[in-house]
This record gives sequence, C-alpha cells and structure tokens, in this order.
Amino acid sequence: MAACRSVRADAVQTDWRCAIVALGLAFTLGSPALAQTVPAPDQASAQHRNENGEMLRPDSGPVTWTFTYNSDVNGDVSGGNGTGGAYLHRLGLIGDADLDRLVGWRAASAHISIHAIQGSGLSALRVGNALAVSGIEAEPALRLFNLWIEQKLGDRVSVRAGQFTAAQEFVVSSTAALFVNSTFGWPGSFANDLPSGGPAFPLSAPGVRLAIGVDDKTMFRVAAFSGDPAGRGGGDPQRRDFYGLNGFRLKGKPFLIGEIQRSAGGQDPAWSLTLGGWAHLDRFDDLGYDTRGISLASPLSNGQPLQHGGNYAVYAMADGRLWQWGSRTVRGFIRASASPADRNVLDLYVDGGLSVTSLFEARPDDVFGVGFAIARTSPRLRSQISTGAAIAGTQVHPPAFESVIEASYQLQLKPGLYVQPNIQFIVNPSAAMLSDPGSFDRTPRNAIVIGLRTSFRL
Repeated sequence: MAACRSVRADAVQTDWRCAIVALGLAFTLGSPALAQTVPAPDQASAQHRNENGEMLRPDSGPVTWTFTYNSDVNGDVSGGNGTGGAYLHRLGLIGDADLDRLVGWRAASAHISIHAIQGSGLSALRVGNALAVSGIEAEPALRLFNLWIEQKLGDRVSVRAGQFTAAQEFVVSSTAALFVNSTFGWPGSFANDLPSGGPAFPLSAPGVRLAIGVDDKTMFRVAAFSGDPAGRGGGDPQRRDFYGLNGFRLKGKPFLIGEIQRSAGGQDPAWSLTLGGWAHLDRFDDLGYDTRGISLASPLSNGQPLQHGGNYAVYAMADGRLWQWGSRTVRGFIRASASPADRNVLDLYVDGGLSVTSLFEARPDDVFGVGFAIARTSPRLRSQISTGAAIAGTQVHPPAFESVIEASYQLQLKPGLYVQPNIQFIVNPSAAMLSDPGSFDRTPRNAIVIGLRTSFRL
C-alpha cells in the first residue's frame, strides 16, 4: 500500500493499477459473510441504491456483501411504435470493504459491484422514446460496474479513484430518485448528448473524484472521467463494452463535471440548492453544417460536419421538504440544464415533481409521486431535417421536444423489499430522430405505458 501512496498524481496508469490491486486484495482477504440488514433511504432509486458504499457500517464486518435484484415489467398500451410488453431485470453483487480494519489502510474504503442484466427494454422494443421508460434498461450483459477506492482526508474531504459513474453523486435529487423513468436519474439530455451516454448506468468509466465539505451546509464536488465509457469504436456502445472493461483503455479526451451544493444542513435537510456543470474536451460534430458552412442536408455538402472544440452544459437543481404533518411529508424538486444547440441533440432540459410519504396512514413507509420531464430538440437539428425533406420534395415536421409524465406508488412490503406500480405518458417519442436524422420521416404516436417495478436486497 505504501507504494500506492507514493505515486505521483501525474502517473495516471500507475494510479489505476494500484487501485485495482488494492481493491482485489481487499475482497480476496475479506470474509464473504452475509451483510447485516441496513435500511436504505426509502427514495433511493434502483440505479443508485447501494452503489456508493452505503452498506458499509461500523457495526458490520470489515467486508460487507450485498445481493440486489431490480426488475421492470412494462407495457405499451397505446401509441409508440407498437403496443406490447417487455420484461427486464438486473442482478447485482455488491461488496464494500473497510480497508483500515482489513489491511490497516487508515480512513480508506473500497467498493465493487457486478451486474447481470437480462431482458428487453420497452423504449427500444416498443415506444421509441429518448427518455427511456426504465432506469435499468440496458443491453443484456454481465458487466463490471463499480471498482473504486475512497480515501478520507480528515472529516470533510474525500478522494475516490477507480471505475464509477458521475450519476451516483452529481445531479442527484433524492425526491426525483423515486421515479422509474431513467431521465429522473441521469438527465436524458446528458444521456443523449455525451459519448456513450456519459458515465452513467449501465456504463461506468475510470475517474477520480474530489469531495469537500466546506462546512456543515456546503458541499463541493469535482470529478474527471475517461471521455468515452465504452472506449473508442462504432456501433452500440453497450454492445461494444459488454463486460465493463473498455473504459480502462483511457482513450480520448476527458469528461469533467463539478457542482456546489448548499443545504439547510443535517441528515435530512429541509432544502438544498445545487449549481453545476460539465465539460467534455473532445471534438463534436455540428448538427447542421459541414466544414464549408453548407447545410449537411444540401446535395452540395461535402458530408463532413463542422467540428467544435469541446462541449459543455450548465445545470441547476432545487430539492426540498415542502410540508410535513406527522409522518406525512411532501417533497418537491426541479432541475434544469442548458447546452449549445449547435452540437447537442437535446439542448434544453427541465424536470420536476412532487412526492408524498405516508399518503395513507396505514402505509407510513409508502411513497407516491408525480414527475414530469421536458427535453427540447435542438433547433439546428430540426432545421437540418426540415431542409433535407424540402430538398427531397417532401414535408417533415420534427417535434420540438420530447416529454414524459410519470405517476408512481412505491410500496415497502418490508425493509429492503419494494414494489412500485407506475404509469407514464410519453409525448413525441424521438429516439429515431435523434439517432438517424437523415432517415427521419415521422414521430411515433404519443404513448401510454404501465409498469411494475420490483426491488429487493439481501
């Protein structure tokens, strides 16, 4: 371990090797005893629960193992590309280690998680929307997800290094985490604008994160990740990286993200405000013009998009407890982001919603919520589509936005076991338009989706 402490910050490849070796030692030496049951936050979403080391507690052993299961049964009952159902599930094996008790590495912890994903997502199969119906929708695979070490430096500072996602700590709303649609986790604008969707489920990426608790009410986070979680290449990024290992090649320009959060303080703050942004240092294609400034839809175009140096977005978020009476609590959130319209297919985004805990007195641990999300399609992309159609002698009207409204009721059957019936209304499903603007000719009909999520952990 001393060798890892002495590695210079600029020796990136050595840092990653030390992290991997230390994490492997941690879980090889640890006893794989069954984890003690520790209640997770009621509003932790399936794509975040237990993925940030929450299961490691002082009263547990030096190594804690957790098994998780999440499934979604969804049905498109009206609209989209065609009605019908889909089922998918995700099995997770998650390990946390206290490296101080295990190997004497003071104030350090380690985390690993592996996902086995099976089934089909309704968005890809039936609906055709960009804001995916399920937060666990992914290509079937057995994939390494998390592999990281975290070092605490005093009471207020921590550094994490390894493979993880930005979505576990950045742009996270505890209220939004109730909802099933993927956009309420990692915003759909980021997922569609960044290479391979950015460092978010199901693809994590090698990175380093610094978190500083400025005081009891202020938190600052910044992280740098490998720019393409699936590594370089063409085709579907999830198929390109079935096993979660391609990102370790550390190819391409980095992705940077940072935010500052101010809250009322305490374990369950009455309110929190977050300002943040990300920057990607690679080059990005213009959505409308070629290198000579001619429309890409024109027969005179050379077909080579104008290149932009870098990409970025800014975002803001408010989350808070709006009303409380006895065990009944009403929470609300709103998030918004903006990015350049010349290189991002979804340039403006906003979501928000309300949740009510203990809506019925006989069910104090249940949560009901209604959320909405709206993602604007870039005006430059829409203009290119319309211009191309006009040149071909046809008329096409690309939608200005895609949106979703979701109503969910999460029932806690017992600690660690949840079922969640939900219904989603999806307006202007736009996945086909965003992925292949040149062949777009119509928007699928607005869709109604009903679903049931089941989650448990051991």
